[in-house]
Amino acid sequence: MNKKIAFPLSALALMALAAAPAEAETMLPQGHYKTACLPIGKNDRHGLIAEVTIEGAVLSATAQSYAHDNCDVPTVKAEYRGVIEEASRQENHIDFVQRTGPFLYTLLLPEVTTYYNANIGSAGCDLGDWETGVPRDVSGKTCAPYAFPEVGSRLKDRLWVKGDRISFGHLPLSWQNEADGGFPQTSSPISFVKIED
Repeated sequence: MNKKIAFPLSALALMALAAAPAEAETMLPQGHYKTACLPIGKNDRHGLIAEVTIEGAVLSATAQSYAHDNCDVPTVKAEYRGVIEEASRQENHIDFVQRTGPFLYTLLLPEVTTYYNANIGSAGCDLGDWETGVPRDVSGKTCAPYAFPEVGSRLKDRLWVKGDRISFGHLPLSWQNEADGGFPQTSSPISFVKIED
């Protein structure tokens, strides 16, 4: 497929998902949330800042990777949008099922682009011809170390609310949980702080 039309086709898939009426009104807390700079990668040498926005039944997320653990030089940006189909408030958390939209990756540095093109089978998501600054849909691909589901997959997650902070069982680092399995039992150590209603 021509990579220049891959992004518009992904956007069409998302619009089709969002147009379908959600079975349950979302109970998730609305607003825009952001993590601190988090160390990731081998020996925690890289950084990550993740953001989540919940508007109605739409959950949008971005994960910005950085060259160093102080989040100084942006290298890769991942963007995602899904639709909440079911939500159930429990005693101290909210269980929810979302239908996934596209996962878009944008490489932000020429040297990262060179690395992805040289390592197509691992970091390169089994895609060739990466270009700096051009988003690519990586749905259904593995971009080491992250494996992303196909567009339209149903995934279960759990959300905990603690004041102006939220945390998930899976998001933002794990996307491999089938909807016919159980909900995560423990919260991820990654906490998102509300920065905007």
